[in-house]
Amino acid sequence: MNIGNFPITVFGSILGTGGVILASRPFLPWIVMPLTLLLLVLFLFFTGLLLLKIIKFPAVVRKELQHPLPGNFYALQPISAVILSILCMQVLPGGVDIGLLIYGAIAIFALSVYLPYHFFSNINIDFSQLHGGWFITPVATILVTDAVLLYPLSEMSIAISLFFFGIGSILFLLVLTVLFFRLLSHDLPPSDLAPTNYIMLAPIGILIVDLVQISSLVGRFFGSDLTTPAVILGIAVWGFGLWGALVNILMIVRYARNGMKFHIGWWSYVFPTAAFTMASMELSAYIPLFSIFARVLYIVLLLIFALVAIGSLSTLFRSLGPKKSRLDV
Repeated sequence: MNIGNFPITVFGSILGTGGVILASRPFLPWIVMPLTLLLLVLFLFFTGLLLLKIIKFPAVVRKELQHPLPGNFYALQPISAVILSILCMQVLPGGVDIGLLIYGAIAIFALSVYLPYHFFSNINIDFSQLHGGWFITPVATILVTDAVLLYPLSEMSIAISLFFFGIGSILFLLVLTVLFFRLLSHDLPPSDLAPTNYIMLAPIGILIVDLVQISSLVGRFFGSDLTTPAVILGIAVWGFGLWGALVNILMIVRYARNGMKFHIGWWSYVFPTAAFTMASMELSAYIPLFSIFARVLYIVLLLIFALVAIGSLSTLFRSLGPKKSRLDV
């Protein structure tokens, strides 16, 4: 593989698998440690390849980062670090989780500032260039909130968590509005970008988890009970998420009729499903009905994960296999 062609989207496999591991904790707790260790090794390997690409092909990286299509996907690397920090907190004592979280939070914040500034200042983006990959930055920022709230509460941790929550939630609403009008006023994106539309489910799921956690933990810190309004709002947002999922399923059927080939971007179907599953689990602690939704969604998540993982491994093995000569029959 030419290192200059190393795709930043491979970090979607880290994020997606991490989401599956988090969603599996209530159902298959025994897989958490071995898969987390495997995921950490893959993350370090992919990060090493990305560093080589940055060192050897800085112009290529700069061009990708400043382009409205691949640029937003660069946040997949630090968001993978954040989800690994959540996993490592439980299975790897010794500060690995803190290091990953600090790095991920700083890199995510830097990208959340740089990318909009660049797009605002240097290029005119046509609506046809907008896609669901723009949801990645909001997902990344609100996932930082989720990670920070796992540590002992202090005034600093509360401030940091709410700081990232504010950035991510408002960015999500802005991107959602712009993408909605893009889909209304233009043809559907090409099939290669079809999975990105589904990413909208990721910030919805994490927002619900964050709302409940913030209301519970921060409410106790300030001596007030915010759980009830947070759960009510969370259920309302969950309903919107279900609507978005159904619309996306109908669009996937439409794409499939015209031919939809597998590619590494299909990992965009995994983490959003995991996030929505975890949101259902969070709400099930207050509304038992959601435990049924959570179980059904978890089965769907495993099926999607198996399909995408098998497709990715098949693609990898084909790319590593011997190339046929034109003389081969």
